[in-house]
Amino acid sequence: MTSYILTSFVLLIRVGCNEKDQWCPVFGGGERLHLLFVGGQLRQARMLRVSPEVSTDCCWLDQASSWELPDLQEGKIQAISDSDGVNYPWYGNTTETCTIVGPTKRDSKFIISMNDNFYPSVTWAVPVSESNVAKLTNIYRDQSFTTWLVATNTSTNDMIILQTLHWRMQLSIEVNPNRPLGQRARLREPIAQDQPKILSKNEPIPPSALVKPNANDAQVLMWRPKYGQPLVVIPPKHR
Repeated sequence: MTSYILTSFVLLIRVGCNEKDQWCPVFGGGERLHLLFVGGQLRQARMLRVSPEVSTDCCWLDQASSWELPDLQEGKIQAISDSDGVNYPWYGNTTETCTIVGPTKRDSKFIISMNDNFYPSVTWAVPVSESNVAKLTNIYRDQSFTTWLVATNTSTNDMIILQTLHWRMQLSIEVNPNRPLGQRARLREPIAQDQPKILSKNEPIPPSALVKPNANDAQVLMWRPKYGQPLVVIPPKHR
């Protein structure tokens, strides 16, 4: 009996912003099938150029902090897995997975799903300052995602890509730190997010997305002042 794993995952290419005026990018038959839905984000070669007043992640007047993936920025890898780090490299193993035991006598229907949420945490004050004075002026996020639905032979580890999906998430928030709490933030365009799109032609999975580290372990929080050298605020968990 041959076993297959159906997987889908997303790759994250880049989240972060460089200093102003630079490019800133800101996840059958008689066989036994194991279905997985995996997550990650892909953002290669598509760089976003931002204005001097806007940063990818958050801005404090003329200074900015950003979550960055150095290996991606330097072109050492093409993509990185957005796995939870537990079911590596897959996105999860609950609603994201389904096991099919064959042979089956009739067509069967199976449903798998993935729930990926964006929960940003941003300080009102400058991250590298001992002051608690609110100076946050902007929060900006622009991420493109690719998800694959993949059948994997559990005996040979061969993968068959069944479907490829793209979607994009953009977030832009203007902040007035001088206003009272509850009145500081204003959502800017786009108000509505683009819906996921199923591609008519499948894309290949970058090999770097199938090996460690995942995005959460590789990311670095950088502080980039208007003047002076960038500073690492939070180093990567994986070195």
